[in-house]
Order: sequence, then structure tokens, then C-alpha cells
Amino acid sequence: MKYSRRAKLFRQVKADYIDFLASVLWKLTGDRELFTEAMQYSLLGMWRHIEKLNGPKAGAYIYRIALTANSAAWQNRIGRNGEISEAQVSVEKGPDEKVSRSELVGIVRRTIAQLPARQSKAIVMRYFEQQSYEAVADKLNCTEAGARSHVSKAVATLKRKLATLTECEE
Repeated sequence: MKYSRRAKLFRQVKADYIDFLASVLWKLTGDRELFTEAMQYSLLGMWRHIEKLNGPKAGAYIYRIALTANSAAWQNRIGRNGEISEAQVSVEKGPDEKVSRSELVGIVRRTIAQLPARQSKAIVMRYFEQQSYEAVADKLNCTEAGARSHVSKAVATLKRKLATLTECEE
């Protein structure tokens, strides 16, 4: 496809779906920095796959692009090895610390246990066991896109539940 045709089609698809894309990404990320990064990945994904976005299934493709972009943004945040750097952790240290690390681990584990079964299994396999989305999909007996969806929904739910926990303590 010629560049001028591709650029014109991209501008049209972006104009038609930007609100939908922003809504999906905000629900998945819930964080301004992650949202911005995921939006950049999404727009890049739309550019790369613009040929597929010129039809009746464009919304479904854009949703899938958003899920992939969300996963990429989270991977950049926590790293491929699943370890969060000390600079990204905002847990206070010192004698007046509100929640100790072991209490925090227990809270996160209980919150993961409260997730729907597939989401709980998916997030544990992906981030704690460091398995690929392909391996997660095989074990959950779903598609790779389904595995990505389970993980991103679990992350969004955890983020929301844990955010309410910190608000209650303040």
C-alpha cells in the first residue's frame, strides 16, 4: 500500500476509533503514565496493521491492539523478569511504616485469590511463574488473545482493589 494511502487511512481510522481506544486503554491501565505509553503502542500497532482496520471488524482489531499495548506497557513498567525496581515501589520504609512487606504480600495474595479462576491462574502464570502468553493460553485452554485478556483484566482489577485499600488507610 502506498504511503499516502496508508497515511490517509490511518488518519480516518484514528478519527473514527480514538474515543473507543482511549476508553479501553484507560479501563485497562487506570494510570496516566501507563495510559500514555499504551496509547503510543496502540497507535503504532494501528499503523502496522492498517490494512486490517479497513473493514467491519476494525473495532475488534483495535481492541486486540489495545490489549497487546497494555501488556507491553506493563512489561516495560515491571520488566520482563517480573521484578519491580526499588525506584518504582512507593512503599514507605521506616518505623512508622503503615504496612509491612509481609502484610502487603498477604494482601496481594488474598486479592489474587478473589479474582475469577482463569484471571487468577493467568496472572500467576504470567507474572510469578514468568510464562509466555502462549504457555498461559495452552494451560488455560484458550487463545493467546484470550490469555492476554485474562491477564490484563486481572491486572486492572488488582489495581482497582489495591488502590481502594490504600485510600482506606489514608
